[in-house]
Amino acid sequence: MKKVFITLAIIIVLIIVALMVIPVFFKSDILRLIEEKSSKYIQAELAIGDVGLSMFKNFPNLSVTLDDVMISKEENNTRDTLINIPYFEASVNLKSLISGNEIIINNVLLKDCFFSPKVNAEGKANWDIMVPSDTTDVKTREPEATEEEPASDSETAIAFNNIEVRNLVLDYKDYQASTFAHVDAVNLNLKGNFSETNTILNVLLSLKNISLRQGNSVWVNNTDFNWQADIAANLKEMQFNIQKNDMALNDLKLDLIGSFGIMENEKYSMDLKLNAPDTKFESLLALIPKDFQKELEGVKTSGEFQLSMEAKGEYYENHLPAINLHFNILNASLKYPELPESVEKINLKLNVTNPGGTVAQTVANLSTLTFTVANNPFNMNVLVSNLDDPTFKGGMKGVINFESLKKALPLKDITLSGILTTDLSFDGKYQYIEKEQYEKFTANGKIALKNVLFKSADFPEGISVPSGEITITPARLNLQNLLVKIKSSDFGLQGYVANYLPYVFKDQTLKGNFTLTSNTINVNEFMTSTTSGSTSDAEAAPVKDTTVVQSSGAEAPEGIAIPKNIQLAFNTNIKQVLYDSLVIKTIKGSIETNGGIATLKNLSMDMLEGNLIMNGSYNTANPAKPSVDLNLRISDIDINSAYHAFSFVKESIPIAMNCSGKISAAMKFSSELDKEMSPIMTTANGGGSLSTTGFLIKDNPAMLQLASLLKNDELSRLSIANLKVDFKINNGNITVEPFTTNIAGNPTTFQGTQTVDGKMDYVMSMNIARKYFGKDIDNVLKAIPGADNIKSLDVDVKIGGTLSKPTVTPDLSKALKSIQKEAGKELKNNILKGLDKLFK
Repeated sequence: MKKVFITLAIIIVLIIVALMVIPVFFKSDILRLIEEKSSKYIQAELAIGDVGLSMFKNFPNLSVTLDDVMISKEENNTRDTLINIPYFEASVNLKSLISGNEIIINNVLLKDCFFSPKVNAEGKANWDIMVPSDTTDVKTREPEATEEEPASDSETAIAFNNIEVRNLVLDYKDYQASTFAHVDAVNLNLKGNFSETNTILNVLLSLKNISLRQGNSVWVNNTDFNWQADIAANLKEMQFNIQKNDMALNDLKLDLIGSFGIMENEKYSMDLKLNAPDTKFESLLALIPKDFQKELEGVKTSGEFQLSMEAKGEYYENHLPAINLHFNILNASLKYPELPESVEKINLKLNVTNPGGTVAQTVANLSTLTFTVANNPFNMNVLVSNLDDPTFKGGMKGVINFESLKKALPLKDITLSGILTTDLSFDGKYQYIEKEQYEKFTANGKIALKNVLFKSADFPEGISVPSGEITITPARLNLQNLLVKIKSSDFGLQGYVANYLPYVFKDQTLKGNFTLTSNTINVNEFMTSTTSGSTSDAEAAPVKDTTVVQSSGAEAPEGIAIPKNIQLAFNTNIKQVLYDSLVIKTIKGSIETNGGIATLKNLSMDMLEGNLIMNGSYNTANPAKPSVDLNLRISDIDINSAYHAFSFVKESIPIAMNCSGKISAAMKFSSELDKEMSPIMTTANGGGSLSTTGFLIKDNPAMLQLASLLKNDELSRLSIANLKVDFKINNGNITVEPFTTNIAGNPTTFQGTQTVDGKMDYVMSMNIARKYFGKDIDNVLKAIPGADNIKSLDVDVKIGGTLSKPTVTPDLSKALKSIQKEAGKELKNNILKGLDKLFK
């Protein structure tokens, strides 16, 4: 008996050892197989962090785990990751692995993956990594067998049974089509015997928080999709027949029946029918994003809806199957319990059909859309056909009383009043618009606003539109008497917009010409609103698309970006603009936008007690680097006010601090702008000339030091009758050409440079009258023989240091030579030294 136990113990130990050794034995084969398969079929880098093998986890099957699997590809010196799989697990039939003829994988699990398919601006997809079929054929073609050399082993087949995906994040970006989609979590459980020709596939699919945006249009936002189905599959013919189906979009139940197949040459056959079994209107409200579902609590509804769709035929590139979609809403109503009014007589009839052919053959007919709010009816209809040569027919008519609308819809914390009236129709081919054959395209009507007022908790001052009317023709939208009041600002706009249909349908350039009038525009209020609203706007973004910003390579500026496909001309007549502490009056001239550039033409304004005329451009063709290129003509502007109003003057002309007088200038100036729309001085270039009248310097740090050196406080407050200065700006560095003026009656020549970081190197060559020297200096001069002949002295003053801490250093070489000349040999060295010390 003892021997039996010993024998059993030895057998058990041998089995355990075998179960431990077998995974190690096959580990290299597993890695080799993965590498072999990936190199044959994909043109990308497959990285695997670690491989684990175990016979115990799914005995008697071999459990294979892969950690940190990543498929990526390097493009333009940037690595783009298509998929990242932190955890992959497969249960492999050990017997099939040993035989090598067909490897049977019983279960596959992918967990916490991130899948990021992208299409760049040129239309190249990052998932296009498969080796072309002709290349694959060459690589996998086996050499012909000969009598001397046996044929090589055939390629090992792989069969799957069950596939499970848990918490996969899908983030799709198509920059060419401006389409972006995001799914927070994809969960899939697919069961079936994939090694059999015929099998039943059990599908359990869940998509959580689906978001879809195309351009600025958000089609789906935070929507859930669930699908459970049994599908009879012929895996040899790739034909699938839906036998059992349970589908839901949020809480809206859907039935899908029929069959589909996968054919050669990327073709698909289908015979599918979709309908909604529950036809109550309230069921349709389940499509509203979950974020707003709570707003529907307690809402009473009535009416029904119908949804059905059939797709039969083949689908392949540029070819659709026969499609017939019907979506109707029948006499529905919606009422919130706490509100007195309701939305009634909601009717909609939409048909979308395609006989089976190109996308252009699709016809969309919204024959009816009507609703009534507080006895104010509104209706519209649109028919679009032949998308290759589109024909549009439809119209819109109705009255929206915003005050009544607020009584029917829960617009909390919002003041809304006024009336919008619409009455328009259109009929014709789009080609008539492109060829400017407007007489063949019918489009007429008007949209009118009257006493519209909008206020909210975040915008308590509100927006008021006392009046405004848009008349519609095929060629233009004519804007008449549009008056808008925002906070303390008012705007009057009159003019037209042309090419609006090509702009909407073909993304062509929108053109227009307007006259803008205003009594007051307070720019400070708009700057405050923009800053405070930035956070809420970001939080309201419907699609998680942070990579879009990151991929641009530059942080977006906070300045005003001008769309490139908007070409407008504004003639201005503005009485007053408030900007920071600046009051600008009587603004007249024209502003034209084209290609992201605003061009200023003879834009004249009264400011700082003078006048400014601007010509030039504000350029946002590269939105990351807005810039200005201006020609300025300034007349009699108060220099002290300019110093405090403009950072450029404060940084570049420090002598303007604590100065008074009038300044005139003609100059060119170009520079890139920062987020606050201020010049980036390292990019500033230009030059010109400026002149002053009644120029008074007082309490300037440099002049205070000069007065101290000459021992005369009068020089700290100097009056200059006339001054003319020529200057150049090169990357923010300023060069002042030599100019001559009188400082308190003393002839002075001034020249020098100033760096962009504020370091100064100026020289003042002064001929100073003797009366301006202090008593200490005059007493020394009186002791010098012949001093009575000295009426003035030449003194060079070097101004260095920085704008905030200037240094003033006298150069007495010219003065001493003049003194020696008058005194002759009788001048003693100690007197010279005494004079030199007095100037320090």
